[in-house]
Amino acid sequence: MKRIFLLLTLLLSTVTFGQQLSQYGNASFNPFLINPAAGGMTSVMQYELTYRSQWTGYNGGPRTALFSGNSLMKFGGKSAGLGEYNYEDKAFFGLPDRTTGEVKHILGGIMYNDAIGPFSSTAISLSYAVHLPLTDGINIGAGIGLGYSNLKLDESRVQLYDEIDNAYSQFLGATSNYSGPDASAGIVAYGTTFSFGLSTKQLLNNKVVFNDTETGSTLARHYFVHGTYRFLSEETISVEPNVVGKLSQNSPMSFDVGARIYYKNSSWINLQYRTSNSFVVRVGTTLVKNLYFNYGYEMPTGKLAGAASGSHEIQLGILIGNNRNLNKEINDSNKQSTEEGTTE
Repeated sequence: MKRIFLLLTLLLSTVTFGQQLSQYGNASFNPFLINPAAGGMTSVMQYELTYRSQWTGYNGGPRTALFSGNSLMKFGGKSAGLGEYNYEDKAFFGLPDRTTGEVKHILGGIMYNDAIGPFSSTAISLSYAVHLPLTDGINIGAGIGLGYSNLKLDESRVQLYDEIDNAYSQFLGATSNYSGPDASAGIVAYGTTFSFGLSTKQLLNNKVVFNDTETGSTLARHYFVHGTYRFLSEETISVEPNVVGKLSQNSPMSFDVGARIYYKNSSWINLQYRTSNSFVVRVGTTLVKNLYFNYGYEMPTGKLAGAASGSHEIQLGILIGNNRNLNKEINDSNKQSTEEGTTE
């Protein structure tokens, strides 16, 4: 099964769209969504399916579907491989801790489709990252993602004031889409109680061209900063403040600032305030067979409260590690005890 998921990683993709990439309330929980270096901070595979619907109730509102995945890859005897995880198959299991002190090689990718009104965008991207131990308790890493994106206009969803619009017809011609290469890059530093990262997406800043005609628009670079710090107040309850900052060309900086409260490291609630005038509430829990579930609702505030409806975001993920071979451990222990008895 793990081999199948490793192959799936090679088929993942990402999309870039217009002047603004989709915002994810879950980016503080899974920073790999915005940073190609941020996979592999734990010693398990992580695969996640996300669906986000914005401006609920409005026809043509933004809709995003995403599938992401990353995994450690064993290269040589000195690099880290997958660790054991939930080998007892508990239904209510703890999330994996970050691991440090070893060299890590991480392969990942993101599959992404974004749509708003008549526009949609899809792409494919694979990423590679390497993490190195700075100390026994701190790792640093860098990663890069390379892919191919497509921006498309669905003419059937365009409503013209004047049905006979020669300028519009000449501009679109027979087809109406753009395709081109894309890239992303990032760095991370992390320990068991903290994580910090910087990244950029749409690194190539490509010009959008339809039918050899430049539109004057570009796939603008986006810059991200993300960080978390875990306070272990007691065994059952822990609090993790988190922040995600976003900046794109010709747009103001915005921050998601909040805190996630964990119960036994298995269920959580996350409260965030987005400085672009919205409040986000997220709840999640681990489920049977290494699955976890996240749901978030974003409520507009301030002047936007009366002009826009809320947004919904759902994640379903799976965490996969090595299975512990208890029978082999018992046999090895018995064998060792027998050998020690014979020696005596």
